[in-house]
Amino acid sequence: MIQVTLSVGSNCGDRNAFVAEALQWLKSSVLMQTECSEIYETPCALKSGKPYKNAVIRGFYSGTGFQLEDLLKEKEHEMGRNTECRERGDVPIDIDIVIMDGEVVKSWDYRQKFFQIGYQYLEAR
Repeated sequence: MIQVTLSVGSNCGDRNAFVAEALQWLKSSVLMQTECSEIYETPCALKSGKPYKNAVIRGFYSGTGFQLEDLLKEKEHEMGRNTECRERGDVPIDIDIVIMDGEVVKSWDYRQKFFQIGYQYLEAR
């Protein structure tokens, strides 16, 4: 069992609905003992794109980090994330493992406002 903290974001379409759908899927089908931030808006971290709706969720996963990563990428694809979207700069959904078993595994994401807002919310609870 591993503890993970994930960043969830969307910058196109019904951003709130996409993030909410991903969070519900994570809570009901993937993670156990979850804690989740509210959904909030941040500017694009690269300063050149559309604003995002974001959330941070923390919980436990019964498999390996590699298995979870594969599952997250499958869900992104299922929700419409593909090569054409990437070329347009559209992100229907992005779900990334930022912290795994207490270790930051995506340091750039960890430092960004889009992650820190939700993470600080969870840490304050």
